Amino acid sequence: MRKQLATPHWFNEEAFNNSLLNAFLIVIGSSCLLLIMLNIYSTQYSIAFFEFLLFILTVCVWFCPKDRNYYQWVKFIYVAFIFGCILLGIAFSSLYSGRQVWVLIFPMGSYLLLGKRAGFWLTGVCFCLTTAILFIRFYEDYGMGLVRIFVNLAFTYFVAWGLTSGAHFTHKRMLKALKKIATTDPLTGLANRRGVTASYRDQLSKTEASGDGLAFILIDLDHFKKINDAFGHDVGDAVLVDFANHLRSYVDDNGQLFRIGGEEFCVFMPAAQSQHWAETFCLFINNNTFESEGVEIHYTVSIGVAASHKESRDFTHLYAVADKRLYQAKSNDRNCVVAEG
Repeated sequence: MRKQLATPHWFNEEAFNNSLLNAFLIVIGSSCLLLIMLNIYSTQYSIAFFEFLLFILTVCVWFCPKDRNYYQWVKFIYVAFIFGCILLGIAFSSLYSGRQVWVLIFPMGSYLLLGKRAGFWLTGVCFCLTTAILFIRFYEDYGMGLVRIFVNLAFTYFVAWGLTSGAHFTHKRMLKALKKIATTDPLTGLANRRGVTASYRDQLSKTEASGDGLAFILIDLDHFKKINDAFGHDVGDAVLVDFANHLRSYVDDNGQLFRIGGEEFCVFMPAAQSQHWAETFCLFINNNTFESEGVEIHYTVSIGVAASHKESRDFTHLYAVADKRLYQAKSNDRNCVVAEG
């Protein structure tokens, strides 16, 4: 096989969220170790015990398999435990202890780790509990001063939630735009090779659900180097765009079309119609002439076809078979289709 198709992990939102979680776990774990030593040194063993439990839980979350169905619940329990420890610290500490500041991680931490809906409700519950604790414990001593603290806390909550939500929304839009750029061929507008493997899995499941196999059709323009040498690369690019437009007109779902690189393209389609489609399309290209600025160019294509139900469901093997048949088509004087052998 001439080319290895890239694994489609660029701009993966799940990988980004896992990176955020890992960063959060490192910060919490490191903080726990430091606070455990400080509290043991100051003989506050009960607080050190809870921090030790949090450290153990942090390690468990770090090593928990992220592909398991219960992983989201593990994260929820972990975040809830952290928030619970903070609330306990507020409940049994003086107003000047500084532990109240930790409630400011509620909006950002819950949103980024649990998502918008779960984060919103958990943040709301924690905010209500924090308010109740502060008023029950300190209102009699501080009166309106506590109300001012509450107003500032509420305002800070809304700002933190708004900034986190806005940053996450902007990141998702940027992620979508970057993914589009990274997976689109800038010349022809077709998808590039980065999305081929993922598309194969999706298309395979659809065709197998309908009782058919999936065909991988590899197409190469014949003598394309001669076109570049004779007319220049600008005309060569125009030929590629012309071919891509013909390809679009012959395939209903443009999500099945890819430019692999250079003058090589590929198409996914149900196996039952693949050979007839390939032969018809090959003849169509042969019967057309490209015209640009007074230049007429007649070009042809060679096509190799491989089907999952005949060859293999493994895409690497399927690509190799189609590539071999494409070479056979080239050896057979080009301008033809090879679907067997």
